This record gives sequence, structure tokens and C-alpha cells, in this order.
Amino acid sequence: MNLAKKINLKENEAVAEIIKPAAITYVWKYLFGLVFLFAASFFMFRLFDYGWWGDAIYGLGIFLGLYIILRAWFMRNANLFVITSDRIVDIHRAGWLEEIISAVSYLDIKDIAIRKKGIGQSLFNFGSLTIATKDERLILEIINISHPAKIQLLLAEAGQQYKQNLNLTNSRAIYNNFIKIIPNLTDVDLKETRRLIDEQLGTNMV
Repeated sequence: MNLAKKINLKENEAVAEIIKPAAITYVWKYLFGLVFLFAASFFMFRLFDYGWWGDAIYGLGIFLGLYIILRAWFMRNANLFVITSDRIVDIHRAGWLEEIISAVSYLDIKDIAIRKKGIGQSLFNFGSLTIATKDERLILEIINISHPAKIQLLLAEAGQQYKQNLNLTNSRAIYNNFIKIIPNLTDVDLKETRRLIDEQLGTNMV
């Protein structure tokens, strides 16, 4: 399933950014998998001398090594923060078959917090990003992302742009409704409307 279908992307909604956990946080998992692969390969011929159970140990070592590496790759690419023009979507993968998708509109955001813990996160500039909603019923969090302050600023700018677009849309809707009711206005209402328009035009010309 592609990302647009997974998050039910709306017709006029666009994906601005896709954020994944920092690759450096998965290095030890890749190394752990490589240890199994290296050990199985290093002792391969010696294990083969022991017959079927040596073959079984060799196969198990290769399987575990590939499994650990594949799972680390899968988990990094399956846990995403998707920033769109309308909202923020958190795709949290807890396991192979367990996935939680949560979304919050920019209008509902109360706070965006960054947390860095330890020398490693400060040194390599990665940490956690937490988004709390105004009703405090939902908290979105993505851990171990690179340059969290940059992402925080990106979210603030996206939220501001969304609110500006919303105000423009609302103003256009009010204007369209006003145009529709003009034929139904009385002469008194039309004169008052004209007076207000003339005043506004005069103010803008000064």
C-alpha cells in the first residue's frame, strides 16, 4: 500500500516532508546481525564437519543475522512522521503485524517539544520530537530523528501556512455567499453596502 492510501491523503492535500528515525540509531542492530553472519561464515567448515546439527547451527546463524538486519531496516522505514499541508501523521510500527496511525491537524496542536538525552544525541544532533494536542488526549512522538530543531521549525512554518490558507478560503467563501445574496438585498442595505465599500476604497487609496 502506498503512502497516500495509507494516510488517506485528501484531494488538495500534499505531502511536504517524510521523516524517519536517524540511521545512526540502528547501527548497533546492523552490527549485531553482522556478528551472527560473520560467526556463521567463520566457523562454517568446522560446523559442516559435525554433520546435520552443524549444518543446523550454521543455518540458524545465517537466519538470525539476516533477520536482525532485515527487521532493523524494516522498522526504520516503517516508522514515519508525515508532514502534509493540512496535518501531521504519525505512522508507528510496533512489530511486523502491528501498526498504529495517528493524525493531528495544525489547528489542534498545543505544543511541539524536543528532547535530547545523553552525550550521543547531543553530539550527533538527534533526539525525540513530541507533539501535544490542545485537548491533551493525543500525543504524537517520533524518537531518534536527525536535526529535531529543524523539524520543529518546519512544523511551525507548515502550521502557519495552513492557517493563512484557511483564512483565505474562509474569506473567499464569505465573498461568494455575499455575491449570491446581493439580488435579495433591499435598497437600504445596498446603499449601506455601497457606503462601506466607498469608505474602504477611500482608506486604501490614502
